[in-house]
Amino acid sequence: MMDIRRLYMTFIVVFFLAVAPVWADNGPHGDYTATTDACAGCHRAHTAQGDNLLITGPSYDLCLTCHGASGNGADTDVADGVYLQRDDEVETPDEGVVNRGLKAGGFINARMDVGWSGSAAPAPVTSSHLWDESNGVAWGSGATGSGPGSGMSLTCVSCHNPHGGEGGNNSATYRILRIIPIGSGDEQTIVFDEDPKHYTVDDASGKYFGQDYDDQIYSDIAHWCARCHDRYLALSGSGHTDSGDPIFAYRHISVGTGCGCHDMHGGPPPTGNPNYRHDPLSCLTCHVAHGTSAIMTGHASDVPWPDGSTSPGGNARSALLRVNNRGVCQLCHDK
Repeated sequence: MMDIRRLYMTFIVVFFLAVAPVWADNGPHGDYTATTDACAGCHRAHTAQGDNLLITGPSYDLCLTCHGASGNGADTDVADGVYLQRDDEVETPDEGVVNRGLKAGGFINARMDVGWSGSAAPAPVTSSHLWDESNGVAWGSGATGSGPGSGMSLTCVSCHNPHGGEGGNNSATYRILRIIPIGSGDEQTIVFDEDPKHYTVDDASGKYFGQDYDDQIYSDIAHWCARCHDRYLALSGSGHTDSGDPIFAYRHISVGTGCGCHDMHGGPPPTGNPNYRHDPLSCLTCHVAHGTSAIMTGHASDVPWPDGSTSPGGNARSALLRVNNRGVCQLCHDK
């Protein structure tokens, strides 16, 4: 009788494993079984060519074998910032619109409507987060009065955990984000996953401003970004309240609500997106995470960096913004 019960329970477990979603974090990133094959996709036990027993090194090279422009293992091409159908899995519901820009932009190119013209076009990025282990400055990192920011070297795994399960009890986080970015402060911030996942911009014409994110993601991502850009985190009222920092004294709100922004100065201009949203406000309201092709001219091109330097200037001063020049300001405030 006991053997029959065990056989029955084994059947039930196998049945539910068969019908359950294959990956919580999207394979091969997490939700591993006891006999997973995923390890062999990235690691070698005795013939590794990269640190941490990776097939190849450095780690970002391995990431790009799936997520790069010529990758063949993932639909998300983060190099060119576009969603493609190039793996064998057809997601239901779909996780993006083929040939449409990724919400995060791209590291090499981006498919964006930065000119607010009604059509998106691939173009080289003018600014991006670091991704290839190169060094830069995390502006605003550190305590009040500690200077413009600290140096930091970033790569893909600085922000993302390729093994997933960062949300506790092996649960997924948004874009497999770490709870603490490597090299940042030690305060944990969990950005829980969206359901369903959707990687591409909402507007069919490619407008990046006014993207629809889950309210909790909007709030959590601001705190998450502040793990590196501490003094950029600002509540309502920060625009007219001195923070006490000699560089980052008065700051635009970056998290929360309370400024009546849905009709700040008459709403968006006639050329704007009537469905834009920015309540609650977040870093993602104005900026993309990976890279933008926005261009900067005139006053927008020569704004000093937080340390007072003016080089590089021009388009390099695009600061991951979603729209050319200071369009992100105009599309809210409509001056």
